[in-house]
Amino acid sequence: MSVYPLQDPHQPDEPGESDPVAAAALGMIGTMIEHSPLAREQFQAARHYQAQARQLDQQADTAREHAGHAQARAAAEQLKGHPSQHIPRGAGTALAVGLAVLDAVPAYWSAQAFGLDQASTIIITVLLCAALGGAMWLLDLFTSQRRRRALRTLQASLTAGLLALFVLRLEFLEVTGAASFWVAAVQALALTALSAVLVTVGYVLLAHRIPKTLSVAQRAARQASAASAAEAAREVHAQASASRDALEHTAITWALTHAQDGISHDQLLPATRQALTALLNQ
Repeated sequence: MSVYPLQDPHQPDEPGESDPVAAAALGMIGTMIEHSPLAREQFQAARHYQAQARQLDQQADTAREHAGHAQARAAAEQLKGHPSQHIPRGAGTALAVGLAVLDAVPAYWSAQAFGLDQASTIIITVLLCAALGGAMWLLDLFTSQRRRRALRTLQASLTAGLLALFVLRLEFLEVTGAASFWVAAVQALALTALSAVLVTVGYVLLAHRIPKTLSVAQRAARQASAASAAEAAREVHAQASASRDALEHTAITWALTHAQDGISHDQLLPATRQALTALLNQ
């Protein structure tokens, strides 16, 4: 008794209307699978790889569809952005943070004007550097969101903060240096101008970063690549083809050594290949 349903679904159910050559080929394949352990193993392997290949083809098609949608979204977001916004977000943010850190030495001198101990001076220095970095970020945020009132308030606060830094640095230089008031004032002004330049450059870097929506869309497009799914499908298709060729070779050998009454080999061999294709695609 055969365990496999070997009826060709494309053939009619009535025996009188069936193709006798196709019916003989199906019967021969059923007999071969029932009596040959090798043929049964090859048939099971071929069915398995064929089904797996169809499944992976569907996954690859879905991945290609998702990748197409992601690329289309990235292209649409790129059209929305300004051409000057081309700096990668991570790199732009890192550079802005680095510029804020560069102001640590002048900020330390400003913190020393408070006359506190070393630990408190370092804490104030860190806070001053963080304030500069925060000013860069808020300038970029308010500008991108077109919040004019908040932007003007921030600009006024930043100006007042820079003036306060100028006064603190002037006091520090007057106390610690041997220069006259005007020389100390010029030095303090130069340090304050340096802080202002660092904030300005940091803001420019942040403002010229790739927009967040575009960055997210580009990352999604990279992650949605269909290459891995397509490669897996190709590998399984190769296995399916190899297992089918082995099964076909076994079936042809069986057909040549087991004659079918009234059917020549020239008729039986093509029918056997067609029957195998129909069975493996079920």
